[in-house]
Amino acid sequence: MSNARLARPAKPMLLFMVFALVGTMLFMNLRLPHAVASGEWQAQTYDPNKPGLEQNPLKGFLPFSKQPSESVDPNNSFPHSMEWFYVSLRDLMTGPNTYNWAPLDAYLNDIASRGNQAAFRVYVDYPGRTTGIPQFLINGGLLTRDYDQNGNHDTSTHSLAPDWNDANLNTALRQFVAALGARYDGDPRIGFVTAGLYGFWGEWHTWPYDAAPNDWRMNQTNMDALLTAFKDAFHSTQVLARYPYSASTAALKSAFGYHDDSFAYATLFQTDWDFWNLITQNGQQNIWQTHPIGGELYPPLQQDTSFWQTWPNQNGQNYQTSVETTHASWLMYDRLFKTSLPDATASANALGAHKMLGYTLYNSGVQLPDSPASSLTVNVKLQNKGVAPFYYNWPVEFGVLNASDVWVKSLGTASWNLKSVQPGGADYSFAFSASHNLPAGDYKLVMRVVNPLSNGKALRFANTRQDANRSGWLTLSGFHVTASATTSTMLADPPLTGGPTPTPTPTPTPTTTPTPTPPAGTTSYEAEASANTLVSPAAVSSCATCSGGSKVGYVGNGSGTLRFNGVTAPAAGDYTLTIYYLNGDASRSASLSVNGGAGAAISFPSSGGWTTVAAKTTTVHLQAGANTLLFSQPTGYAPDFDRIALSANGGGGGVTPLIFDNYDNASQYNTLLKNDMGGGYWGDGTISSNGSELTLSGVSWWDATFSAAETNVDLSAYTYLVYVVKSGTNGASFNVTLWDAGGAKGTKTVTATTAYQTIRIPLADFAGFDKSTARKFKHGAFTGSFTIDEIRFE
Repeated sequence: MSNARLARPAKPMLLFMVFALVGTMLFMNLRLPHAVASGEWQAQTYDPNKPGLEQNPLKGFLPFSKQPSESVDPNNSFPHSMEWFYVSLRDLMTGPNTYNWAPLDAYLNDIASRGNQAAFRVYVDYPGRTTGIPQFLINGGLLTRDYDQNGNHDTSTHSLAPDWNDANLNTALRQFVAALGARYDGDPRIGFVTAGLYGFWGEWHTWPYDAAPNDWRMNQTNMDALLTAFKDAFHSTQVLARYPYSASTAALKSAFGYHDDSFAYATLFQTDWDFWNLITQNGQQNIWQTHPIGGELYPPLQQDTSFWQTWPNQNGQNYQTSVETTHASWLMYDRLFKTSLPDATASANALGAHKMLGYTLYNSGVQLPDSPASSLTVNVKLQNKGVAPFYYNWPVEFGVLNASDVWVKSLGTASWNLKSVQPGGADYSFAFSASHNLPAGDYKLVMRVVNPLSNGKALRFANTRQDANRSGWLTLSGFHVTASATTSTMLADPPLTGGPTPTPTPTPTPTTTPTPTPPAGTTSYEAEASANTLVSPAAVSSCATCSGGSKVGYVGNGSGTLRFNGVTAPAAGDYTLTIYYLNGDASRSASLSVNGGAGAAISFPSSGGWTTVAAKTTTVHLQAGANTLLFSQPTGYAPDFDRIALSANGGGGGVTPLIFDNYDNASQYNTLLKNDMGGGYWGDGTISSNGSELTLSGVSWWDATFSAAETNVDLSAYTYLVYVVKSGTNGASFNVTLWDAGGAKGTKTVTATTAYQTIRIPLADFAGFDKSTARKFKHGAFTGSFTIDEIRFE
């Protein structure tokens, strides 16, 4: 209806009705979030065109990444959340089981700096490039072959094909895969890995050298062994293979996703070697439900400027049918990012084709009571409107906004099985409960899926309320708190990463919120003290609510650091460090390095504003005398720092810790299956020590005794069970149950992050546990892979 129609004097009743309708809609839009919190299920509105869906992580078209050394990003503005690259084995493997990871990390860091995640392949033989064979294998007598096919001599450089059945080569390939997985499985910078190495371009074929008299193919035994190495090395990061027939067993075939590198050309059922024909012949037509399908739009089709000028496309195989048949999640399409499409129609069709790939999550229903006094339970229904699942169980975080859309607090995260939400329109129900400690008033409940890449692109839902009240968050409902809560079961916000990290907020004129008083027996160190070292842009600014009247801000963003010098410990051991900080955002993080060691990630939830001081505690291991504590943040900004306070705990100058195992004796663990207390180990999956730490991959249970004969061990002098542990993914966890002479006595959960943390569990938390008759502990409910540096009692 046009403005001219509304203005006609002959229609006064119509004009009144329109204004009334508009006013009602505006009122509903302002009040709807609170009004829906009635305890009844409320349907939500689907919006497949919601802005931001085109940049959802881990799906869609992706370009070839620029070289890390390039100063100009060649990618144009076509939306994307992933980038592709190749890297040669020669660049990464320097000797038998020795590696240089710098080239791989350079790519990953560069891609992550743009908020994207990587998909990549390691190759040995890339036609037209310098050989990817490690030099130590050539020096050891490896047979190599020159060739003219696949454009190998079209450039000044050319590759060499190795003897794919050479024993030394195959040992090196399997060692490399094991080392690659040990270092990068679960790395948030990585979206997907393709199982390359073998064949031209790492594509697991040697055509046309695949029949007598020039049959260069790898034999079945070696192919199975190499694929098994990939299966055993990666338990968190998804791996895609090229052909299902490369594996000889059904179990090995079903351990991977698959990539079609001639997508929309040789995808459907036209020849016996078309991609989906091979998939179905090998019984893997449902593999997409648990493992991803990816690949590359056939390169000649990428060059076809008319490809997107009609829908469906006229050249190649039908793109939409190919996507819907294979359930593909991502495709390399480098040409799209290097040239402009011919017109608006082609651009719109290309964007639609991009968004068609992978998952599209939709929140179809919400159930929330209107008046949760001290705790809150929300039920959520999710649908998948896309063609494939989301293949990672990223944590789901819940937050609270006030009536003015100002951030109040995080309620924590839920570990939902997002991988289970299959396409097809069915509702999948999930729930989240937490105590909130909110004063009386009106609030909005918001939700997001946390990208483990700290500056990674947000996963957006196809809902009208996505980003409605806070960028990157879905508004679920409003709710009203009738009375101030007096108790809370939440001890601390869990570690979180992800979402944008804005420039630090300038400090406004503060209202008085005094800094917390340090506990007795602690030593405080002010952040602004002249003895500390600041690297720009970190800087001191005034802060009326801080203990010394000042604070240090602008720490992080890859350059700014704050180092506390002369932090004194009376004796070597573990100490409780309390960090007093200010954070007006939902969550920020920082890396803490002690005495120049590796940094450990620490998450800082909102303190309530940039003038409100909060406290975060962690455990640090200090040497006797002076120590340095360095705060940094490689990607975004850390919170502002007021001061730190140090106090002794059970491991600092008290009872000497009892080391259960520090995993420094690999043969003791791997061969004798004994720990440092003399007891034994049992478990499944891959559990091994490398002489400095213990790795657990694919494990469902792992038990150990405290003595050789499982006799009583007296732990009466100790207060804590301590794990120094990290995981392949943030939020991965396992359970531990302590046993005494009377049997199992309580279970606790250990939740880890991708950086080492020292986690103390009070022995008193194991209900009824008799410390004087300790026998063993059992571990179970593993949700990922873990690396343990030490287990001890304090």
